[in-house]
Amino acid sequence: MPDPSPLLRLALTHPSYASEQGLQETNQRLEFLGDAVLGLFVAELLYERFPDLPEGELTMRRAAMVCEESLAQLAKEHGLGEQLRLGRGEELTGGREKPSLLADAFEAVVGAHYLEHGLQRTREWVRQVFAPFLENPPLPLRDARSRLHELAQERGLDVKFLLVGQEGPPHHPTFTMAALVDGAERGRGAGPSKQEATAHAAAAAYRFLREQ
Repeated sequence: MPDPSPLLRLALTHPSYASEQGLQETNQRLEFLGDAVLGLFVAELLYERFPDLPEGELTMRRAAMVCEESLAQLAKEHGLGEQLRLGRGEELTGGREKPSLLADAFEAVVGAHYLEHGLQRTREWVRQVFAPFLENPPLPLRDARSRLHELAQERGLDVKFLLVGQEGPPHHPTFTMAALVDGAERGRGAGPSKQEATAHAAAAAYRFLREQ
């Protein structure tokens, strides 16, 4: 997005930047709109793709597809982190990598897309972006570790997590954790805390085991 439109620029304007620059508008209103647009189109996509699933299963799948972790992943894939307009404090504390900021920015971009391009084009774009999640639904990070342990227990496997790396300054570290299943590494993840890195590693190991 070398030359963003005014709406897209606003979608990438974090409140911290607006406060420092004396701007009246931030991406929060667009985030509100984008959240509603995503909820509708993802629900529609699931309703059509899985005609036999009950309401409860559809609700869980939608929650997983539009959760913070999933939206942050999509924001990274679209390069939104590098384009965020952040205040100095957020910049210094790694705001461009924070899942909450990335997820909010993605929702705001969806809201901007809707206002600029209308209902049908936004529906088509959302369907294209979220299509990979239909066959390989994301696993919310908060559930990853417990789901991995449950699956491993069913198969009589042992699970351990090992810290394999730490980089960056003390105020903004990046930890790398490995998930070991019966002594073999089956997943690796990184994050600003050991807990988040472990969750990423668990999610990767869970996907590996499910495919076996």
